[in-house]
Amino acid sequence: MDKKEGDVELAPSDGIFSFSNRFNIMLLLYAHKKISFNELLKLLNLTSGNLNHHLTKLIEKDYIQTKKMIFSKRPISMIFITEKGRQDFRIYLSKFKDIFDKIEKRK
Repeated sequence: MDKKEGDVELAPSDGIFSFSNRFNIMLLLYAHKKISFNELLKLLNLTSGNLNHHLTKLIEKDYIQTKKMIFSKRPISMIFITEKGRQDFRIYLSKFKDIFDKIEKRK
């Protein structure tokens, strides 16, 4: 089907950010730069295995990094957003902004 002027575009699909859990992980990291594994578990209400799966997919794309740290004499896993992750996520979000801007112009 050919696109016509004024047609509403659908949300971008990219295979990595399109999963709501990965989108939420990236959104939290984009806002905070780092977050602990346990905090992500609580915020996203996921199992450890499920969260690990999503983190692995993001690590494979070089969007995040994990680091073991000691906090109050206890080891914790911290997750950090990479510069590549920050840039690609910003581009992904800007596609939504463009869609909303086009819709607003039509009103």
